[in-house]
Amino acid sequence: MIALALALAPTLAIVLFILYRDKFDREPATVLFGSFLYGVLATMPAMALEIGAGYFGLEETVQGTVLYVFFGVALVEEFVKFVPLRYYAFNRRSFDEPLDGIVHGVMVGLGFATLENLLYVYEHGISVAIARMFLSVPGHAAYGVIMGYFFGKSKFDYRNRFGLLLTGLVTATFFHGLYDSCLFVSQKVDDGTTKALLIVGALTTDIVAYIFAARLIKQHRRISRFLYVEKPVCTIRTATTDDIPLIRTLANQVWPLTYESILSRSQIIYMMRLIYSEEAIRRQMASGHSYLIVYNAGIPVGFASYSLVEPPVCKLQKIYVLPNQQGRGTGRFLVDQVIALAIEGGATILRLNVNRHNKARSFYERLGFAVCSEEKIDIGSGYVMDDFVMEKSIHVTIENSQDHTTGETVRLS
Repeated sequence: MIALALALAPTLAIVLFILYRDKFDREPATVLFGSFLYGVLATMPAMALEIGAGYFGLEETVQGTVLYVFFGVALVEEFVKFVPLRYYAFNRRSFDEPLDGIVHGVMVGLGFATLENLLYVYEHGISVAIARMFLSVPGHAAYGVIMGYFFGKSKFDYRNRFGLLLTGLVTATFFHGLYDSCLFVSQKVDDGTTKALLIVGALTTDIVAYIFAARLIKQHRRISRFLYVEKPVCTIRTATTDDIPLIRTLANQVWPLTYESILSRSQIIYMMRLIYSEEAIRRQMASGHSYLIVYNAGIPVGFASYSLVEPPVCKLQKIYVLPNQQGRGTGRFLVDQVIALAIEGGATILRLNVNRHNKARSFYERLGFAVCSEEKIDIGSGYVMDDFVMEKSIHVTIENSQDHTTGETVRLS
């Protein structure tokens, strides 16, 4: 029982620590458990691949041992953790801030380390449990932080996504491989001084990894505070066709939640394909719809699109802000930017459609919009959009309205 407790204690302690650090917008417990479970399952292919790599006989020399450790152990283990991070955690709707990458990275890493630790402790006893409590298990957590940090950045940076994901995998593998190489090689040398230096090297590698991981947590946690606690600091820019994947991701995070109590699931799926497929957005842009993306603390949190439909009317075609950013002034900021740009284009009226059952109607009314008519639009396949048409007279009232799409920072009051 003591050995079992020692094997599980570091996992529990690190989970509690990382959950404490993620206190502004915590991930659902079921989603986190999924990441942990995938980490546990990842030990199986890792063990098989490591055994397979052993058949090459690289461990007969020091140089071969280093190669085996980096490519047959470290890279294998980090890659099998990379896969659930990329194809399970990364695609969760709740993964909506950079810090979530670190949280999921740690959970996957701890799932892997927990089963690995239980197997080692069962075979070698309490002494190994104590050593791994302070080294191997926290090490897997640190590698998870490092990889998860780059996952968090890549979630909101489509243009550099591949490079960021690769950087996360390579950096985690480097620290893991360097630590294991020192330990593996230390078992092959007879000289006491060399052995001691290698062990010190392993300890130093882990300490550096812990410090590095702590700094990465601090960076993403600062962004989290700006997203959920501090007054929003918004920037806005005009989207291009390169931003279509980002627009679609934001739409998938907002649109179904907005309409789940209004429309049937089948209609939501149909309309998402009709309005937010890549082809649909390209057509909209080609026909004159201008898209804006709004950022808070450098993280995309919403978008809008508008177009001139008939002089002097500009139509706000779409406006959506992530649920965790609603009620903080971001939506008002986005509408204000559209108004400023519409005025520059010669419009004096801003028009929009809102579903008659959408609670956003009250938001628009607070901004000065009023219902001017009703409209039912047949969108095919037996589905209908049942909307209020709302309008607002617009004029120059916004400070600095001459430049709203260059990334200017605006603090909301």
